[in-house]
Amino acid sequence: MNSIQHFLTRCIVAVTILSLSSCSSPPVDIQTQPQTPPEATISPQPTPEPQKQALSPANTVPVTIYQVDSQCSELVPRQITVPKQQALETAITEVLEQQSSSDFPLNYRINVDKSQKLVTIDFRVPTTAARTFNSLSSCEQLALFGSLRQTITTNPDWKINQVIFTEQGEEITL
Repeated sequence: MNSIQHFLTRCIVAVTILSLSSCSSPPVDIQTQPQTPPEATISPQPTPEPQKQALSPANTVPVTIYQVDSQCSELVPRQITVPKQQALETAITEVLEQQSSSDFPLNYRINVDKSQKLVTIDFRVPTTAARTFNSLSSCEQLALFGSLRQTITTNPDWKINQVIFTEQGEEITL
């Protein structure tokens, strides 16, 4: 019986040693490794994204933008802070970022006529887009046109009374 215990003990020790030795990495012979110049061993670093210029509170203004609620029944205000010099344009961009999607990408131009208190947003939908303005549901129309109109006309600093939406110069009628 002693010989069986002795044999099993040796087997367990041998298996343990084998399993532990298989976990280590093989030794590396430094002499046989080819030498590479230091610049070749540096992996390329991703280009950092451009940093947004920090704006001091004196150069910013609070603006209320409007977005459609989850029930698509009304527009809900949301306060953001934008650069004072481009407040209107930045607010429009913020609203449109919420509306653009892969099947309906929006490019646009903004024309502000302060004497007539009028803003014209001229949309450019790529010809490769899967959808058009006519394919927007009433909820999507409210989210896009209603949000923009409400955001632009309710800000007292801009003194805008009317917003016109065009597509490549032609007024959009839905």
